[in-house]
This record gives sequence, structure tokens and C-alpha cells, in this order.
Amino acid sequence: MPDNFSRVIAFLAVVMALLFAGLHFHQGNIIATLYFMTGAILVTGVTHLNVRRGLI
Repeated sequence: MPDNFSRVIAFLAVVMALLFAGLHFHQGNIIATLYFMTGAILVTGVTHLNVRRGLI
């Protein structure tokens, strides 16, 4: 059960980062957009590695 919960939390973190990136892009704030897009990419990569290793 904790494995599925961790995956859902990681998915929600990526979704929120992408939503914030879209919001800041719409407002014209490029630095914040890049910040949230980078965060989404890093969370996706770390989650993928953890799932692959069987940690979550």
C-alpha cells in the first residue's frame, strides 16, 4: 500500500508543477516557468529511478 501512495504523491507533485508552470507562463514569468518545468522533470526522473529499483 505505501508503494501506491508514494506513486500517487509523485504523480500529483508532477501535475502541480506543470500546472504552476502553465500559470506562470500565462502570466509571462519565464523564470518561474523554467523553475517549475525543471522541478517536474526532476521529480519524474527520480520517481522513475525509484520505481525501477523497486523502492516505490
